[in-house]
Amino acid sequence: MAPLPPLRSKLLLLAAVGVVPGLILSLVLGYFLIDHEKETFREAALARNRTFLTAVDAQMLGYLGTLHALAASANLDSGDLSGFHSEATRVLASQPDWRNVLLVDTAGQQLMNLRFPFGTPLPNEAQVDNPAFRQVIASRRPVIGSLNAGPVSNVPGIAVRLPVLRDGELRYVLEFVLEPVALAKLLQAQAYAKTWTAGLADRNGRFIARVPALPAGDRVSPDFDAAIRRGPEGWYHGRTLEGGDTYTAHKTSPLTGWTVGLAIPTGELNASAYRASAYLALGTMVSLLAALTFAYWLSRDIATPIAMLAAAARRIGREPQPEALAAVRTDPRVKEVFEVAHALEDAAALLQERESLRQREQHALLAADKAKDEFLAMLGHELRNPLSSIVASAHVLRLSKPGAAAALQAHEVIERQSQQMARLVEDLLDVSRMAMGKVTLHRERLDLAELAERVLATWQQTRRSRAARTQSDFSPAWILADRVRVEQILLNLLDNAEKFSSGEERIHVRVCVEGNNAVLQVSDQGQGITPEEIPHIFKLFVQGPQSFHRPQGGIGLGLTLVQRLAEMHGGAVSVFSAGRGQGAAFTVRLPLAQASGRAASAEASPGTARPQGRRILLVEDNEDGRHMMETLLTLEGHTVRTAATGEEAVQAALEWLPDVALVDIGLPDIDGHEVARRVRALLPDNAPKLVAISGFGQPGDLHNAYEAGFDLHLTKPVAPKFLHDVMNALTSKGQVKG
Repeated sequence: MAPLPPLRSKLLLLAAVGVVPGLILSLVLGYFLIDHEKETFREAALARNRTFLTAVDAQMLGYLGTLHALAASANLDSGDLSGFHSEATRVLASQPDWRNVLLVDTAGQQLMNLRFPFGTPLPNEAQVDNPAFRQVIASRRPVIGSLNAGPVSNVPGIAVRLPVLRDGELRYVLEFVLEPVALAKLLQAQAYAKTWTAGLADRNGRFIARVPALPAGDRVSPDFDAAIRRGPEGWYHGRTLEGGDTYTAHKTSPLTGWTVGLAIPTGELNASAYRASAYLALGTMVSLLAALTFAYWLSRDIATPIAMLAAAARRIGREPQPEALAAVRTDPRVKEVFEVAHALEDAAALLQERESLRQREQHALLAADKAKDEFLAMLGHELRNPLSSIVASAHVLRLSKPGAAAALQAHEVIERQSQQMARLVEDLLDVSRMAMGKVTLHRERLDLAELAERVLATWQQTRRSRAARTQSDFSPAWILADRVRVEQILLNLLDNAEKFSSGEERIHVRVCVEGNNAVLQVSDQGQGITPEEIPHIFKLFVQGPQSFHRPQGGIGLGLTLVQRLAEMHGGAVSVFSAGRGQGAAFTVRLPLAQASGRAASAEASPGTARPQGRRILLVEDNEDGRHMMETLLTLEGHTVRTAATGEEAVQAALEWLPDVALVDIGLPDIDGHEVARRVRALLPDNAPKLVAISGFGQPGDLHNAYEAGFDLHLTKPVAPKFLHDVMNALTSKGQVKG
């Protein structure tokens, strides 16, 4: 048999063979990297075009919304053009980007032109031959025109026309003239690179705005014009008006028909791609050279230790393992060979450890399965008890006479047990929301002592047998926190103290200031906690020991919620107990906030007094929801008027002038956002407080509501107490109409 080649030659050959594929791979990667860099530029340019057009479309839709509101004027219904002239003048003054507002009849004759005082003879500028005007007449839809010079001023502007319909008939065409400089400012705000060229062109291929600046109305470059005609979006290689060689991304808006183009110099795009490829090639060459050098060095020292390792491995089965591998493990030249020898030595031990680990995992799975079963059993027990009481109480109601003592007691049982079930479900949902990061805090400045005093009083009313044995010690402590969540912390601690205390044992609630923290402490003389239980007391579903019939109840969520809510406020919760039967003290520490005087407390505690009756417009398309909300508000002492559609709501607001308008967003004709915009436009000085009520409560929904002009956004369902507090807060700020 021919002798085999030594390991050193094999390693060197392997390194040499690896050079060629590495070079080929470097070339291929360089090609794809250049292409990727160009594609990245292309996608970024198209994305910036879409972003800019979105901003343009949003601005134009806002203008159209204002024009819609003006078109709804009652002066047009009555034919009072003098009053409408005054109203349009106010709107024009509020729109710095509008040059003029005109009212034209269906024959194209001007009825109103704000460049002239009312009653002055108007220029005979019939628009019947204007294509955009004919389009409005034919389609009865708003039309955003192209850039045109005015017949008198000869200054370029953009006409936006809106048909004015009454009883299904076209009565007028209302239009405003937009200054191109408004769009130029929007284009300049995009902060493009100084070497780039950007422009917004109308349907006729004329620039509305451009960076670097050109006069509005100049023709676009032939390459840009050809690209626009090829399709609404694209990427082409061409030249600008200045003759620059560029790659240009363009996008046409379906709303306005205008096209934005963003031109990037060819050299700038290619330089970035080639620079990245050069770095790749240099890195590849350095890596290959280092690999060859390392292979040559390694080949000298690796052969002998491997031979020693092979000899030792042959003896593993014949003699005890440590002795067989001792020579290799003491060789210092190659660390990897030493580690292989050590790994062979540890193989048997690892097999044993793997078996032990498998057993531990099996025990952990069994424990988790047991915990799951115990939790489901606890949850079933906690839900069946109130359900049983509710079912029995419902039967009592069926058999009892209305108003009888048994019927009243059954009502109380149903209400109390329903609240208990709702509390369990809400705790489960809160834990789930916190785990997913969906809980947000609505912070306000409040006095923790005042809040604790009010919560404790309410809690004592529902537990009259406990009230005499509950003590309190409150000192002012101002915090910046979510009122509802802090109340939830205190209620959970009170319920926990009651759960593990007998009726004769006292509960003490204390609020004070320690250093930079406000301290809320709830202590009891009850069952207490052992030192072994304390590290686990705030874990999910952990409870103190209970007997089989579970007199304390609960599913082990309250203290978990207390800890997580305290941490969300930047605070912490701790527990102390001297042991079983020695009671326990739970202490919550929250960061202090600066506040002064009792007045701040009154301001931070809306809802403590019943709001004075107000005129409330309720806009809701769901008949049952509208009826129940109307009943609730009426019982609160308010005067309520309802509307089922957006148009009814706007009309009612104009006629009735309510103090507050509760507006559903999803309406069958126009949505709640449009209702808010119209009311704000038509009642600039007498607009009611606008409150949006919606089933959607994401941050984007809140932003849209506030952009439309709402003062507040509420997410369905709205709790009656919370609605009470909201009405009190709204009517306590500023002047409202009586």
